[in-house]
Amino acid sequence: MMGALLSLALAAEPSAPAVAAGQRWSVVGALTAGTGGNVVEGGLGWPGLYASYSRGLASNFDLGVRVTFNYGLEGLVTRVLPGAKLQGLVKFRVVESGPLSLAITFEPGPLFAVDRFNNSLIGFALPVGFRMGIAVSSAITLGLSLDVPLWVQFGGGGGVNVPILPGLGLEYFIKSELVAFFKTRMGPTIRPGGGVELAFDAHLGVGYRF
Repeated sequence: MMGALLSLALAAEPSAPAVAAGQRWSVVGALTAGTGGNVVEGGLGWPGLYASYSRGLASNFDLGVRVTFNYGLEGLVTRVLPGAKLQGLVKFRVVESGPLSLAITFEPGPLFAVDRFNNSLIGFALPVGFRMGIAVSSAITLGLSLDVPLWVQFGGGGGVNVPILPGLGLEYFIKSELVAFFKTRMGPTIRPGGGVELAFDAHLGVGYRF
């Protein structure tokens, strides 16, 4: 009798809540493509549009390339200039624990722009960033970021520009290999000579892993 009652009590005891489990890769978070995995990504917004390709060289390491066509110079809201940028992409996942993951990114490459007087602006970007991904569910990932997309402008009036951009992203997995996302970041850019300007970017896009 006592054994039967104990069995009923154990059966009635609520089970522990399941930990959210996300997908095995991410655009806005820290997860990488995985060994041999490939990810293509495209986004449209301010200050332009871009397309990228990354390949997983190890379970926690991606290497790739991004091409960007801008109508705003490095997100500066007062610098509406057409231009382009070509970057290498490095993403290294350093932590993965349950729904939480952390990564470091490095995205160097040349940039070009043209001002209203048809003068060329040439520079080089050396962005370093940190990513935190939080799997809210199997279909939704929240991304938090802190980027320092430092860039150097060559020539007269040039110098080192130091943006400090905290950011937020959200992605929804339509299928395990297809994701739609939104990401944005905003903060000050310390300009040559000590001036400060506002930098902002925001993109809607899609990513596909194969």
